[in-house]
Amino acid sequence: MGPPLRRRTYRATIIFNVIFSGNNIVMPSSVEFTAVCFGPGLLPGGQRVAARITASALLVSVAPGRDESVAWSEVRVTSGGFDHQQMLLSWTRDDAQWSLMPVDAAARNLLVAHAPPEMQVPLAHWNKSVARTRRGFHLGWAALGALVLSPLVLVLIFWWQAERVVGWVVDQVSPQTEQELGKLIFAQVEASTPLIKDGPALDAIRDIGTRLTAGSQYSYHWYIAKDPLINAFAMPGGYVVVNAGLIQAADNAEEVAGVLAHEVQHVERRHSLKGMVQNLGWSAAINLALGQIGADAWGDMATQLGSLKFGRDYETEADVLGLAALNKAHIDAHGMLRFFEKLQQQDGTTITLLSTHPASADRLAALKIAVNKQVLSAVQPLPYDWATIKAEVKGR
Repeated sequence: MGPPLRRRTYRATIIFNVIFSGNNIVMPSSVEFTAVCFGPGLLPGGQRVAARITASALLVSVAPGRDESVAWSEVRVTSGGFDHQQMLLSWTRDDAQWSLMPVDAAARNLLVAHAPPEMQVPLAHWNKSVARTRRGFHLGWAALGALVLSPLVLVLIFWWQAERVVGWVVDQVSPQTEQELGKLIFAQVEASTPLIKDGPALDAIRDIGTRLTAGSQYSYHWYIAKDPLINAFAMPGGYVVVNAGLIQAADNAEEVAGVLAHEVQHVERRHSLKGMVQNLGWSAAINLALGQIGADAWGDMATQLGSLKFGRDYETEADVLGLAALNKAHIDAHGMLRFFEKLQQQDGTTITLLSTHPASADRLAALKIAVNKQVLSAVQPLPYDWATIKAEVKGR
């Protein structure tokens, strides 16, 4: 018999005892791999060793001329390391604990490939445990990533699908809840804005509003604010505020009726509610869908109502439906067009209405076409002494 032939593969050595008998070759008698060993008398952090796999035992060269031999029946296979993907071969000798850890994947693969049959079941269990741990780590990191990124994802979804999200939320809100919300917001307006609560001007606004909202599911409330800015705004559920400055700027009741018809349609089509939900974001949307109305967030929105901007589609819808409401109430629909045209032509005047309801050239052109296309009903002039009303508002 000649000397053993050694062949180096990765960090492992396969030791062959080759016997030729005709065409027959005897299989390797042992397989060697590199590992780190932990045990009595070894370095505290583990000692790099050569380990050999034989049919009956695991041989570990812990020092020159010193081999530790352990029967495979005594070896336990467990997982170790931060991610539990390290293989630990453990055994007990003289009440002392020994462990052996293959240094890398190549060494582990060599051990798995050449371990005796009695070790295949424990090694298979280890492999399954590693697979489960790996999946758990992946899921854990995915969950952590989702947790960290969820606020950003929600913001992106809200931005991407804002109209659908807002529409769905608003669909969950009953008219009663919407009116409760409007009442809450109006309380904030009332606390910070002087209001005209009686007199011919308010009577006229209420009368016009009643005609424009006949058959509505909402119970409307009308107010005049002692504010010189040319503006009017509607709150969810039917609370409408007209500034004294708008009444002063109108030449007749029909022009104010045009503005009121437009604002009413923002309420009827729930534009005001949609705009507020979109401005306040996810928190308000979720709370509102669940019927939870917090005074703080929605109260703060009262300060923004006067400058709440609507998209082009909302403005067009309010224009067209507002004209239809004027026609149904037998009020001259040209008043709406005249008032917006007049405001657009004014210079050097602070007109809040045009910043919140921008009267672009395209919008005015579309409004003019819509007015001319309508089959007008018998128009009845509004029976108000407008000069007296303007004087009364100015004196308040």
